[in-house]
Amino acid sequence: MSKKSIPLLFLLFVLIQGCVQNNQHAENNLEKAEAIFNNGEFEKALTYANQLIEKDSSDYVSWTLKARALFNIGKQEEGLKAINEAININPEYSKAYGFRAVMLNLNGMHNLKQIISDLDIALFDDPENIELINIKAGIFYKTGQFKKAKSEYNKLLYLDSTDSKAIVYRASTHKKLGYSGMALEGYNLSIEIDPNQILAYDERANFYIEQEEYGKAISDYNKVIEFISSTQDFQQIKAYSLNNRGFAYLKFGDLEKALVDINSSIKLLPTN
Repeated sequence: MSKKSIPLLFLLFVLIQGCVQNNQHAENNLEKAEAIFNNGEFEKALTYANQLIEKDSSDYVSWTLKARALFNIGKQEEGLKAINEAININPEYSKAYGFRAVMLNLNGMHNLKQIISDLDIALFDDPENIELINIKAGIFYKTGQFKKAKSEYNKLLYLDSTDSKAIVYRASTHKKLGYSGMALEGYNLSIEIDPNQILAYDERANFYIEQEEYGKAISDYNKVIEFISSTQDFQQIKAYSLNNRGFAYLKFGDLEKALVDINSSIKLLPTN
């Protein structure tokens, strides 16, 4: 080896080491930014993400973090633009599709075809992502695709057979498909697993109304109203439950209690 080649090799080694150190530094900063985000400090996480993007505008992971931070501080449109930029930079980054699906779903966007497409891409690489499966199941249920919804709820229960909410949703899907017996079994199982599962009592009460078993419906609505928090956030749910129980009392032949419930419902929610 000539004496002239030694300095060149040394220079190349130094350059490689410098790149490795810079990459390591960037990774450490990104991990710090993600930890801050996970701690709920979204504004601070946004600042870190912007700093990382200033150093490398092609850093699609930082663009993704920026998008999530923006969305969580109420800047939904800016968040969606940022997540789209992350995907434009690296169309193979499947996590970004999952985050975009979550954002579109939470933002009330009705481009369901886009959301499902994003979910499929994200779930291909992360098939056990419970949050994404839940979104997909919910979309299928709301759009009347009950067999597909059932398939997604089966996936959730394969991952966690004690998920009381998933059991309720699958039971309601069974009800929509006409499997009344399986629906009731599901509601009962959910309550057996979690005796405080309000959703199970509410859905079973609705089931009993459809079956014209008004006494059983009243009993379940009693549970729902008993469990509902007195905080303002739950007053709409309570108003609906009072209204439904009032209807059950009416069908049960107790007009006095029916009027009390319906009037109470109107006081809580005049538009009910």
